[in-house]
Amino acid sequence: MVTSFFGADSFGGDAVYVERLSQALAKRGHEVHVIHSAGAFRCVQGRHQRRAYQAPPELRVHTITPGLRSIAAAIWSHQTGRLGPIGPLLSQVLGDVPFDVVHLHNVSLMGHTRIFDLVPADRRPVRLVTAHDYWWICPQSLLWKYNQRVCDGRACSICLIRANRPPQTWRAIDFASRSLSRADAVLFPSQSSLQIHLAQGLRHPHAQVLPCFVPDEWTAPDPPPERRPYFVAAGRLVAEKGFHELVPLMREFPALDLRIAGSGPLEASLLAQAGANVKLLGQLPSHQVAALIRGAQALLVPSLFPETFGYVAAEAMALGTPVIARRRGALPELLDAAGCGLLFDSAAELRAHMHALATDGPRRQALAVAARAAAARLWSESAHVDAYLDLIQALR
Repeated sequence: MVTSFFGADSFGGDAVYVERLSQALAKRGHEVHVIHSAGAFRCVQGRHQRRAYQAPPELRVHTITPGLRSIAAAIWSHQTGRLGPIGPLLSQVLGDVPFDVVHLHNVSLMGHTRIFDLVPADRRPVRLVTAHDYWWICPQSLLWKYNQRVCDGRACSICLIRANRPPQTWRAIDFASRSLSRADAVLFPSQSSLQIHLAQGLRHPHAQVLPCFVPDEWTAPDPPPERRPYFVAAGRLVAEKGFHELVPLMREFPALDLRIAGSGPLEASLLAQAGANVKLLGQLPSHQVAALIRGAQALLVPSLFPETFGYVAAEAMALGTPVIARRRGALPELLDAAGCGLLFDSAAELRAHMHALATDGPRRQALAVAARAAAARLWSESAHVDAYLDLIQALR
């Protein structure tokens, strides 16, 4: 597994998936290595704290040299699209072990599919890429234009400048198809993500959907009795996640709280807007987030950009917590497949769904039971790993 962000040096669903898939494979007896870049995380860290993470002993984690050298390497790869200083460091690991599979994840700061060139010529591992976000078709990674709205047309250089990121002048229009042709298969976490990539011109003979999964052991302790019911939201505090739309809405629900788990650049702004019934909890360990979600009336997912999967929604349903999500990206796909979520397009619809789950106990309980059953059916660890290994066997 090769990825920019992992373990303590990470945020987002891509790192969560790599961690979970690696551990699930290791549990089945596979030897799994993860190569990641501490410098990549430091390039974009901002005020985001490193999270607590201890790799299990069966997982072999290789961290590209921390410090200024790895930061320079990450910047080089981002700005040139080449391996540069990171090449020898990656080559050392990829050359030492005769890997059966080399799987690239978020490699936006690690030289993308040129990493495959580092595998010795006498070996032919199965080469996989998972497109966790939209980086292959959007240098901003999120299809979020001018830091204000969903992308409606290419203006990449101006968009990057407005987002305070340097333009990637080395990209070409057919970058995704040309680069991903090095892979034996390209995987997408949702049909929605695959269709968006295809619409943007991606062509690959083995582009297919493999949804993320919720681990078998994903659970949470019984929540303590709460004096006040609450809704919950979780994720990075950035504009495209839409949390700022929830805060003023809570003035209409004075008897309920909104608890937001996460950190990011909008934290100060959200705090300034928050009333007494809005609690910003900062970055929490995953088990605390799980307990928080389990005790909520519902998880709110107001994402403004097209999520490629929506991991937190699947996790909430596995805990038996109903989900209210914006009808955008993969979220309708997840909730429609589960048959037990509530979707909204407008503030009025969101308000109505919140009111319904806050006041109609039997309906909420029915949704909770259906959510737990749907998660077990759709996003189970065993089914995911079986499909993953079957794919590899078919490509050998």
